[in-house]
Amino acid sequence: MNALGDYLDELSGHLRRGRRARILAEVRAHLVDAAAAEIQLGADPDRAAALAVERFGPPARVARQFNALRRRPRAIAQRAAAVMLASAATASLGTATVWAFAPGGGHGAAPRHHQAQPARVRIRR
Repeated sequence: MNALGDYLDELSGHLRRGRRARILAEVRAHLVDAAAAEIQLGADPDRAAALAVERFGPPARVARQFNALRRRPRAIAQRAAAVMLASAATASLGTATVWAFAPGGGHGAAPRHHQAQPARVRIRR
């Protein structure tokens, strides 16, 4: 199963260091399972390994896919933070607007209690 070792070596060169060992272990397990399935179907071990590698895809493309997975959570977190900041700013602006147009002149002003006085009409005789 030299094809598996060569594939994993090439893949390793394309992966970022942070998760390299975990990704290589995962890929190795998939390749070994795929080769074992080919052997069960009657392929010799070298041919089975070559088929497993061929079906898995080029190492550079596989590495790009794994490396892209790392970026997505960070991008999602950054977008979520931007949405939260925008929501907080909108809520603050809305609250300030309500206070500004509220009876009593806004925040900090003493409430005015005006009671409507009936109009006094003078009738001349």
